[in-house]
Amino acid sequence: MLDYVDFLSGVMTAVLAYAMFKERDEPEEDDILENDEGYLNNYEDDDFGRTVTMSCQGCRKLKRHREIEHNLYQCTKCKRLVDLRRKSS
Repeated sequence: MLDYVDFLSGVMTAVLAYAMFKERDEPEEDDILENDEGYLNNYEDDDFGRTVTMSCQGCRKLKRHREIEHNLYQCTKCKRLVDLRRKSS
């Protein structure tokens, strides 16, 4: 029959696998962006400047970017700068 050691190691393996692969309780930021009514227009004005949803090259996902200067944005997650200013020739 099944020994206690084998049974307990099987239970511990199942608990560990469940803990690793279960979904987190907190919603993913991408889900928040899709469900948030303020981001239907892809931008929002607040006290800290304009916030725009755009594709981040560092995160490789749609993320919120905060406008630091005119047409200079910073990702709120990875802090990468996106420069959309015109180059003066």
